[in-house]
Amino acid sequence: MKSRTFLIALVWALPGLLHAEIVLKSPAPDATISTVAPELRAFLDMPQEQRREFFNDPEKRKSLNKVRNAQPYAFTWECTDGEHGPFRVVISEKEDFSTPSPALALPTGKDASPNEARIANFLIEKTYYWKVEGLDANGQPTSSQTARFHTDPLAPRLLTIPNIENARDLGGRTGLDGRNIRQGLIYRSAGLNANSPDFDWDRTKWKKERIEDFRIGDTKLSPEGVAYINDVLRWKTDLDLRGPGEVATMKESPAGPAVKWVHNSSLSYGKVFGQDGNCTGEGPEAMARNFRLFCDRANYPIEFHCIAGADRTGALAYVLNGVLGVKADDLEKDWEITANSYFKYEKMFNDLSGGFEKFGAPGDPLHKKIEAYLQKIGITPEEIASFRAIMLE
Repeated sequence: MKSRTFLIALVWALPGLLHAEIVLKSPAPDATISTVAPELRAFLDMPQEQRREFFNDPEKRKSLNKVRNAQPYAFTWECTDGEHGPFRVVISEKEDFSTPSPALALPTGKDASPNEARIANFLIEKTYYWKVEGLDANGQPTSSQTARFHTDPLAPRLLTIPNIENARDLGGRTGLDGRNIRQGLIYRSAGLNANSPDFDWDRTKWKKERIEDFRIGDTKLSPEGVAYINDVLRWKTDLDLRGPGEVATMKESPAGPAVKWVHNSSLSYGKVFGQDGNCTGEGPEAMARNFRLFCDRANYPIEFHCIAGADRTGALAYVLNGVLGVKADDLEKDWEITANSYFKYEKMFNDLSGGFEKFGAPGDPLHKKIEAYLQKIGITPEEIASFRAIMLE
Protein backbone atom coordinates (compact mmCIF):
# COMPACT_ATOMS: atom_id res chain seq x y z
CA MET A 1 0.00 0.00 0.00
CA LYS A 2 1.09 3.59 -0.43
CA SER A 3 2.79 5.28 2.45
CA ARG A 4 1.02 8.06 4.36
CA THR A 5 4.39 9.59 5.08
CA PHE A 6 5.70 12.27 2.76
CA LEU A 7 9.33 13.28 2.33
CA ILE A 8 10.05 16.91 1.55
CA ALA A 9 13.34 18.64 1.09
CA LEU A 10 12.40 22.20 1.98
CA VAL A 11 9.77 23.62 4.34
CA TRP A 12 9.21 26.97 6.00
CA ALA A 13 9.34 27.18 9.78
CA LEU A 14 5.91 26.81 11.31
CA PRO A 15 5.00 29.47 13.88
CA GLY A 16 3.90 28.62 17.38
CA LEU A 17 5.80 25.35 17.78
CA LEU A 18 7.10 25.78 21.31
CA HIS A 19 7.78 22.16 22.15
CA ALA A 20 7.95 18.80 20.46
CA GLU A 21 6.06 15.68 21.47
CA ILE A 22 7.08 13.65 18.44
CA VAL A 23 10.26 11.88 19.55
CA LEU A 24 12.76 10.74 16.90
CA LYS A 25 13.92 7.16 17.39
CA SER A 26 15.96 5.91 14.43
CA PRO A 27 18.50 6.78 13.28
CA ALA A 28 19.96 7.65 16.65
CA PRO A 29 21.59 11.09 16.97
CA ASP A 30 24.83 11.27 14.96
CA ALA A 31 24.46 7.67 13.77
CA THR A 32 25.93 6.63 10.42
CA ILE A 33 23.43 4.90 8.17
CA SER A 34 23.92 2.81 5.04
CA THR A 35 21.65 1.88 2.16
CA VAL A 36 24.07 -0.81 0.89
CA ALA A 37 22.85 -4.35 1.50
CA PRO A 38 25.10 -6.36 3.89
CA GLU A 39 25.69 -8.99 1.19
CA LEU A 40 26.98 -6.40 -1.27
CA ARG A 41 29.10 -4.69 1.37
CA ALA A 42 30.77 -8.01 2.25
CA PHE A 43 31.51 -8.62 -1.43
CA LEU A 44 33.00 -5.16 -1.99
CA ASP A 45 35.24 -5.64 1.06
CA MET A 46 36.83 -8.75 -0.49
CA PRO A 47 40.26 -8.57 -2.19
CA GLN A 48 40.17 -8.97 -5.96
CA GLU A 49 41.13 -12.67 -6.07
CA GLN A 50 38.43 -13.60 -3.56
CA ARG A 51 35.84 -11.45 -5.35
CA ARG A 52 36.58 -13.16 -8.65
CA GLU A 53 36.23 -16.60 -7.11
CA PHE A 54 32.89 -15.56 -5.56
CA PHE A 55 31.71 -13.90 -8.76
CA ASN A 56 32.42 -16.93 -10.94
CA ASP A 57 29.88 -18.95 -8.93
CA PRO A 58 26.53 -18.32 -10.74
CA GLU A 59 24.44 -18.79 -7.61
CA LYS A 60 26.55 -16.40 -5.56
CA ARG A 61 26.51 -13.87 -8.38
CA LYS A 62 22.73 -14.13 -8.47
CA SER A 63 22.62 -13.06 -4.82
CA LEU A 64 24.46 -9.85 -5.74
CA ASN A 65 22.13 -9.14 -8.63
CA LYS A 66 19.21 -8.97 -6.18
CA VAL A 67 20.78 -6.25 -3.98
CA ARG A 68 22.37 -3.88 -6.49
CA ASN A 69 19.86 -1.07 -5.84
CA ALA A 70 19.77 1.12 -2.74
CA GLN A 71 18.19 -0.54 0.28
CA PRO A 72 15.86 1.91 2.05
CA TYR A 73 16.61 2.90 5.64
CA ALA A 74 13.69 2.89 8.10
CA PHE A 75 13.26 6.24 9.85
CA THR A 76 11.08 5.87 12.94
CA TRP A 77 9.56 8.13 15.59
CA GLU A 78 7.31 7.89 18.63
CA CYS A 79 4.17 9.88 19.41
CA THR A 80 3.90 10.62 23.14
CA ASP A 81 0.83 12.84 23.46
CA GLY A 82 -1.71 11.86 20.83
CA GLU A 83 0.14 13.18 17.78
CA HIS A 84 -0.99 11.71 14.48
CA GLY A 85 -0.48 11.93 10.75
CA PRO A 86 -0.27 12.70 8.02
CA PHE A 87 3.42 12.93 8.88
CA ARG A 88 6.18 14.56 6.85
CA VAL A 89 9.81 13.58 7.22
CA VAL A 90 11.93 16.63 6.43
CA ILE A 91 15.58 16.02 5.48
CA SER A 92 18.29 18.48 4.49
CA GLU A 93 22.04 18.97 4.48
CA LYS A 94 21.41 22.29 6.29
CA GLU A 95 20.19 22.57 9.88
CA ASP A 96 17.74 25.28 8.80
CA PHE A 97 16.42 22.90 6.11
CA SER A 98 17.21 25.36 3.33
CA THR A 99 19.04 22.89 1.06
CA PRO A 100 17.06 20.27 -0.88
CA SER A 101 17.77 16.60 -0.27
CA PRO A 102 17.84 14.04 -3.11
CA ALA A 103 16.37 11.33 -0.89
CA LEU A 104 13.31 9.35 -1.94
CA ALA A 105 10.54 8.08 0.35
CA LEU A 106 9.32 4.65 -0.71
CA PRO A 107 5.97 3.02 0.01
CA THR A 108 5.83 1.14 3.32
CA GLY A 109 4.50 -2.38 3.67
CA LYS A 110 0.99 -3.16 4.86
CA ASP A 111 2.28 -4.18 8.29
CA ALA A 112 4.52 -1.15 8.74
CA SER A 113 4.05 1.24 11.64
CA PRO A 114 2.41 4.59 10.77
CA ASN A 115 5.42 6.12 12.54
CA GLU A 116 7.90 4.88 9.96
CA ALA A 117 9.27 6.03 6.62
CA ARG A 118 11.49 4.01 4.27
CA ILE A 119 13.97 6.39 2.65
CA ALA A 120 16.82 5.88 0.17
CA ASN A 121 19.09 7.67 -2.33
CA PHE A 122 21.11 9.83 0.05
CA LEU A 123 24.41 11.26 -1.12
CA ILE A 124 27.23 9.22 0.40
CA GLU A 125 29.59 10.54 3.09
CA LYS A 126 27.33 13.46 3.97
CA THR A 127 25.77 14.91 7.14
CA TYR A 128 22.00 15.36 7.15
CA TYR A 129 19.45 16.88 9.50
CA TRP A 130 15.95 15.51 9.93
CA LYS A 131 12.68 16.14 11.72
CA VAL A 132 9.12 14.88 11.57
CA GLU A 133 6.06 17.10 11.25
CA GLY A 134 2.51 16.04 11.98
CA LEU A 135 -0.59 17.06 13.91
CA ASP A 136 -1.06 17.19 17.67
CA ALA A 137 -4.04 15.75 19.54
CA ASN A 138 -6.03 18.90 18.72
CA GLY A 139 -5.27 18.72 15.00
CA GLN A 140 -2.75 21.56 15.10
CA PRO A 141 0.68 21.42 13.40
CA THR A 142 3.48 20.07 15.56
CA SER A 143 7.06 19.01 14.97
CA SER A 144 9.80 16.94 16.51
CA GLN A 145 13.12 18.43 17.43
CA THR A 146 15.88 18.28 14.82
CA ALA A 147 18.40 15.44 14.86
CA ARG A 148 21.53 14.79 12.81
CA PHE A 149 22.80 11.67 11.04
CA HIS A 150 25.59 10.77 8.64
CA THR A 151 25.72 8.59 5.55
CA ASP A 152 28.15 5.79 4.83
CA PRO A 153 31.20 6.72 2.70
CA LEU A 154 31.11 3.40 0.81
CA ALA A 155 30.91 3.99 -2.94
CA PRO A 156 29.11 3.77 -5.23
CA ARG A 157 26.00 5.72 -4.36
CA LEU A 158 23.31 3.17 -5.17
CA LEU A 159 19.88 4.41 -6.19
CA THR A 160 16.32 3.18 -6.11
CA ILE A 161 14.18 4.57 -8.92
CA PRO A 162 10.77 2.86 -9.10
CA ASN A 163 10.79 0.09 -11.75
CA ILE A 164 14.32 0.93 -12.98
CA GLU A 165 17.06 -1.61 -12.30
CA ASN A 166 20.80 -1.25 -11.80
CA ALA A 167 20.77 2.48 -11.06
CA ARG A 168 23.66 4.31 -9.43
CA ASP A 169 25.61 7.55 -9.35
CA LEU A 170 29.09 7.65 -10.90
CA GLY A 171 30.21 10.13 -8.25
CA GLY A 172 31.43 9.59 -4.72
CA ARG A 173 34.73 7.87 -5.39
CA THR A 174 38.20 9.36 -5.09
CA GLY A 175 39.80 10.54 -8.31
CA LEU A 176 42.91 12.39 -9.45
CA ASP A 177 45.06 14.08 -6.81
CA GLY A 178 42.80 12.77 -4.06
CA ARG A 179 39.86 14.88 -5.28
CA ASN A 180 36.36 13.50 -4.87
CA ILE A 181 34.18 12.90 -7.91
CA ARG A 182 31.05 15.02 -7.69
CA GLN A 183 27.78 13.26 -6.96
CA GLY A 184 24.48 14.04 -8.60
CA LEU A 185 25.88 14.79 -12.05
CA ILE A 186 26.21 11.45 -13.88
CA TYR A 187 23.88 8.48 -13.44
CA ARG A 188 23.82 5.03 -15.01
CA SER A 189 20.99 2.51 -15.12
CA ALA A 190 19.16 -0.10 -17.12
CA GLY A 191 16.79 1.10 -19.84
CA LEU A 192 13.98 3.49 -18.98
CA ASN A 193 11.67 1.65 -21.37
CA ALA A 194 11.56 -1.82 -22.85
CA ASN A 195 13.09 -2.63 -26.21
CA SER A 196 10.75 -2.61 -29.17
CA PRO A 197 8.49 -5.69 -29.12
CA ASP A 198 9.41 -6.14 -32.81
CA PHE A 199 13.14 -6.39 -32.03
CA ASP A 200 15.10 -9.60 -31.47
CA TRP A 201 18.86 -10.00 -31.10
CA ASP A 202 18.51 -12.58 -33.88
CA ARG A 203 17.61 -10.48 -36.90
CA THR A 204 15.90 -13.42 -38.57
CA LYS A 205 13.26 -13.24 -35.82
CA TRP A 206 12.34 -9.58 -36.33
CA LYS A 207 8.57 -9.18 -36.48
CA LYS A 208 8.66 -6.39 -39.05
CA GLU A 209 10.89 -5.91 -42.05
CA ARG A 210 11.83 -2.26 -41.50
CA ILE A 211 12.90 -0.54 -38.27
CA GLU A 212 10.73 2.40 -39.32
CA ASP A 213 7.73 0.15 -38.71
CA PHE A 214 8.87 -1.09 -35.28
CA ARG A 215 6.72 -0.26 -32.28
CA ILE A 216 8.29 1.62 -29.37
CA GLY A 217 8.77 -0.40 -26.18
CA ASP A 218 6.60 0.38 -23.17
CA THR A 219 7.95 2.73 -20.52
CA LYS A 220 9.20 1.24 -17.26
CA LEU A 221 8.84 4.51 -15.36
CA SER A 222 5.94 5.08 -13.01
CA PRO A 223 4.47 8.59 -12.68
CA GLU A 224 6.28 8.80 -9.32
CA GLY A 225 9.55 7.88 -11.03
CA VAL A 226 9.09 10.54 -13.70
CA ALA A 227 8.38 13.15 -11.02
CA TYR A 228 11.44 12.11 -9.00
CA ILE A 229 13.69 12.31 -12.07
CA ASN A 230 12.41 15.74 -13.09
CA ASP A 231 11.81 17.41 -9.74
CA VAL A 232 14.61 15.98 -7.58
CA LEU A 233 17.37 14.43 -9.69
CA ARG A 234 16.72 17.06 -12.39
CA TRP A 235 18.16 15.08 -15.29
CA LYS A 236 18.75 17.20 -18.37
CA THR A 237 20.03 14.51 -20.74
CA ASP A 238 19.03 10.88 -21.33
CA LEU A 239 21.85 9.25 -23.31
CA ASP A 240 20.50 6.04 -24.84
CA LEU A 241 23.22 3.62 -25.98
CA ARG A 242 20.91 1.03 -27.55
CA GLY A 243 20.85 0.05 -31.19
CA PRO A 244 18.33 1.30 -33.80
CA GLY A 245 16.16 -1.81 -33.59
CA GLU A 246 15.92 -1.57 -29.82
CA VAL A 247 14.74 2.04 -29.71
CA ALA A 248 12.64 1.80 -32.91
CA THR A 249 11.11 5.20 -33.73
CA MET A 250 11.66 6.86 -30.34
CA LYS A 251 11.98 10.64 -30.38
CA GLU A 252 11.58 11.48 -26.68
CA SER A 253 12.87 10.29 -23.34
CA PRO A 254 10.49 8.16 -21.23
CA ALA A 255 11.30 10.70 -18.49
CA GLY A 256 9.38 13.35 -20.41
CA PRO A 257 10.00 16.26 -22.79
CA ALA A 258 12.03 18.25 -20.25
CA VAL A 259 14.78 15.60 -20.50
CA LYS A 260 16.67 15.73 -23.80
CA TRP A 261 16.89 12.30 -25.41
CA VAL A 262 20.17 11.60 -27.20
CA HIS A 263 20.42 8.33 -29.11
CA ASN A 264 23.92 7.08 -29.80
CA SER A 265 24.12 3.39 -30.73
CA SER A 266 27.21 2.08 -28.95
CA LEU A 267 29.35 -1.04 -28.51
CA SER A 268 30.94 -2.67 -25.48
CA TYR A 269 34.08 -4.31 -24.10
CA GLY A 270 36.87 -4.91 -26.66
CA LYS A 271 34.77 -3.44 -29.47
CA VAL A 272 35.37 0.09 -28.15
CA PHE A 273 38.92 -0.25 -29.53
CA GLY A 274 37.80 -0.99 -33.10
CA GLN A 275 38.74 -3.75 -35.50
CA ASP A 276 42.02 -5.29 -34.32
CA GLY A 277 42.39 -2.44 -31.82
CA ASN A 278 43.00 0.18 -34.52
CA CYS A 279 40.68 2.76 -32.88
CA THR A 280 38.60 3.22 -36.01
CA GLY A 281 35.08 2.20 -36.84
CA GLU A 282 31.75 2.10 -35.05
CA GLY A 283 32.95 1.38 -31.50
CA PRO A 284 35.55 4.14 -31.15
CA GLU A 285 33.41 6.64 -33.07
CA ALA A 286 30.47 6.04 -30.71
CA MET A 287 32.73 6.38 -27.67
CA ALA A 288 34.03 9.72 -28.95
CA ARG A 289 30.50 11.04 -29.51
CA ASN A 290 29.48 9.87 -26.05
CA PHE A 291 32.48 11.42 -24.32
CA ARG A 292 31.95 14.82 -25.94
CA LEU A 293 28.47 14.95 -24.46
CA PHE A 294 30.07 14.92 -20.99
CA CYS A 295 32.38 17.83 -21.83
CA ASP A 296 29.54 20.37 -21.93
CA ARG A 297 28.15 21.61 -18.60
CA ALA A 298 24.85 22.46 -20.26
CA ASN A 299 24.05 18.74 -20.60
CA TYR A 300 24.20 17.96 -16.86
CA PRO A 301 22.92 16.06 -14.99
CA ILE A 302 23.28 13.21 -17.50
CA GLU A 303 21.81 9.72 -17.27
CA PHE A 304 23.05 7.01 -19.61
CA HIS A 305 21.94 3.45 -20.20
CA CYS A 306 21.55 0.61 -22.68
CA ILE A 307 18.86 -2.00 -21.98
CA ALA A 308 20.43 -3.88 -19.06
CA GLY A 309 22.76 -1.11 -17.91
CA ALA A 310 25.56 -3.65 -18.02
CA ASP A 311 27.76 -4.00 -21.09
CA ARG A 312 27.57 -0.86 -23.24
CA THR A 313 26.77 1.15 -20.12
CA GLY A 314 29.60 -0.53 -18.22
CA ALA A 315 32.15 0.24 -20.93
CA LEU A 316 31.27 3.94 -20.96
CA ALA A 317 31.27 4.08 -17.15
CA TYR A 318 34.75 2.52 -17.10
CA VAL A 319 36.12 5.20 -19.43
CA LEU A 320 34.43 8.10 -17.64
CA ASN A 321 35.49 7.16 -14.12
CA GLY A 322 38.83 5.81 -15.31
CA VAL A 323 39.94 9.07 -16.91
CA LEU A 324 38.90 10.84 -13.67
CA GLY A 325 41.45 8.74 -11.82
CA VAL A 326 39.33 6.04 -10.14
CA LYS A 327 41.47 3.04 -9.24
CA ALA A 328 41.35 -0.06 -11.45
CA ASP A 329 40.04 -2.25 -8.62
CA ASP A 330 37.15 0.14 -7.98
CA LEU A 331 36.32 0.20 -11.69
CA GLU A 332 36.18 -3.59 -11.63
CA LYS A 333 33.88 -3.51 -8.60
CA ASP A 334 31.54 -1.13 -10.41
CA TRP A 335 31.22 -3.64 -13.26
CA GLU A 336 30.78 -6.54 -10.85
CA ILE A 337 27.89 -4.86 -8.99
CA THR A 338 25.64 -5.37 -12.02
CA ALA A 339 26.19 -9.15 -11.63
CA ASN A 340 24.15 -10.26 -14.64
CA SER A 341 23.78 -14.01 -15.15
CA TYR A 342 25.85 -14.08 -18.36
CA PHE A 343 28.75 -12.00 -16.99
CA LYS A 344 32.26 -13.38 -17.20
CA TYR A 345 35.68 -11.82 -17.00
CA GLU A 346 37.02 -13.58 -20.11
CA LYS A 347 36.05 -11.99 -23.45
CA MET A 348 34.14 -9.30 -21.57
CA PHE A 349 35.60 -7.30 -18.71
CA ASN A 350 39.18 -8.45 -19.30
CA ASP A 351 39.00 -7.37 -22.94
CA LEU A 352 37.89 -3.92 -21.83
CA SER A 353 40.32 -3.36 -18.97
CA GLY A 354 43.24 -5.05 -20.74
CA GLY A 355 42.64 -3.14 -23.95
CA PHE A 356 44.00 0.08 -22.47
CA GLU A 357 47.42 -1.45 -21.82
CA LYS A 358 48.61 -0.67 -25.35
CA PHE A 359 48.01 3.08 -24.89
CA GLY A 360 50.32 5.62 -23.30
CA ALA A 361 53.86 4.93 -22.11
CA PRO A 362 54.95 1.77 -20.29
CA GLY A 363 54.26 2.18 -16.60
CA ASP A 364 51.68 4.94 -17.05
CA PRO A 365 48.81 4.88 -14.54
CA LEU A 366 45.42 3.81 -15.86
CA HIS A 367 44.04 7.34 -16.14
CA LYS A 368 46.92 8.28 -18.46
CA LYS A 369 46.32 5.20 -20.62
CA ILE A 370 42.61 6.00 -20.94
CA GLU A 371 43.54 9.61 -21.71
CA ALA A 372 45.82 8.37 -24.51
CA TYR A 373 43.00 6.16 -25.86
CA LEU A 374 40.59 9.09 -25.90
CA GLN A 375 43.08 11.24 -27.78
CA LYS A 376 43.61 8.40 -30.25
CA ILE A 377 39.88 8.39 -31.06
CA GLY A 378 39.83 12.15 -31.57
CA ILE A 379 39.16 13.66 -28.13
CA THR A 380 41.31 16.72 -27.46
CA PRO A 381 43.27 17.43 -24.26
CA GLU A 382 41.05 20.48 -23.79
CA GLU A 383 37.92 18.31 -23.85
CA ILE A 384 39.40 15.92 -21.29
CA ALA A 385 40.32 18.90 -19.09
CA SER A 386 36.76 20.25 -19.40
CA PHE A 387 35.28 16.94 -18.28
CA ARG A 388 37.62 16.75 -15.29
CA ALA A 389 36.83 20.33 -14.31
CA ILE A 390 33.12 19.51 -14.28
CA MET A 391 33.41 16.28 -12.32
CA LEU A 392 36.30 16.69 -9.84
CA GLU A 393 35.71 18.66 -6.64
